[in-house]
Amino acid sequence: MKTPLGDKTTSEIGAIAVEKGCRLLAIETAGAGRFTVLRLVLERADGSAATVDDCEAVSREASAVLDAADEIAHRYTLEVSSAGLDRKLYTVDDARRFVGRRVRVKTEEPVVPEPQPTASGKTPALSPARNFAGRLESVDGDRLTVVDELEHKTYNVRFGDIRLARLDVEWPRREGPGR
Repeated sequence: MKTPLGDKTTSEIGAIAVEKGCRLLAIETAGAGRFTVLRLVLERADGSAATVDDCEAVSREASAVLDAADEIAHRYTLEVSSAGLDRKLYTVDDARRFVGRRVRVKTEEPVVPEPQPTASGKTPALSPARNFAGRLESVDGDRLTVVDELEHKTYNVRFGDIRLARLDVEWPRREGPGR
């Protein structure tokens, strides 16, 4: 995990998260100067969302570690949050846990998709894309395979070439009158 903090401080915060039954997914910064936000992103050890109580407990102890380390030279706001429903995929191992789920991907360079057979036998247009979505079919080494069933395309992309990958929220379908 690449962080704005030193290895020792990052390790200590990670240990606090583990002690509280969580996993530290990322340490991120936003803003600048006195408007800097240092964000710790958590999930429960079982992969479920971190609760408000989890975030509060980690925040209290991490704040003391950050104060003692004094690695940030200016004022900042500490924010501890759950990864959320549309969480980022932070690492290749993180991506492996979500094979079978829908994802949205943004890449640095355009990715040329491979065609998938359609029911009519037609081959779809294969224009490169930097933004695409579909089902995360597999993770092989550092290569993710994302299948866009609607457009009948398969994207193979190295994790290192991804600028941002997020889970796509899949809302349950409601059945009933007028739906």
